[in-house]
Amino acid sequence: MSTFFVAGSWRSRQAIADVLDALDGVGARSTCFIRASYDAEAAAFAVPGGADDADLDAPGIRGLFEQDLAALRAADRFVLVLPAGAAAHMEAGIAFGLGKPCVAVGPPDRTETLHLVFEAMCADPADLIHHLRATGAVR
Repeated sequence: MSTFFVAGSWRSRQAIADVLDALDGVGARSTCFIRASYDAEAAAFAVPGGADDADLDAPGIRGLFEQDLAALRAADRFVLVLPAGAAAHMEAGIAFGLGKPCVAVGPPDRTETLHLVFEAMCADPADLIHHLRATGAVR
């Protein structure tokens, strides 16, 4: 069974939780910033708006970046929950560049040509699970 890195925006926290619950429901393993445990320095930034004005040289920012990037590298597949901000879209680009299958879930703000990096644009968590079953990524 595949492992999933789930990205999104704090403003989409409930939609992200719904995707994580759907993945849990089929026995998939996943990692996501809303479930991650961070050390004390990083945890201060891992809250809504916490890193907005942060110094990129701050040890907590570096730790947060390295932990999230390691989790992204370790995952088999990438899921972007829409709508999402710039950071989550950058994570999608990294995942695509690493050759990971990428899927988006939820309504996009608008159509973008770069949405073609996603093997599927799923309407909701149930549609995601249907797609993942069809591709053999989950049972």
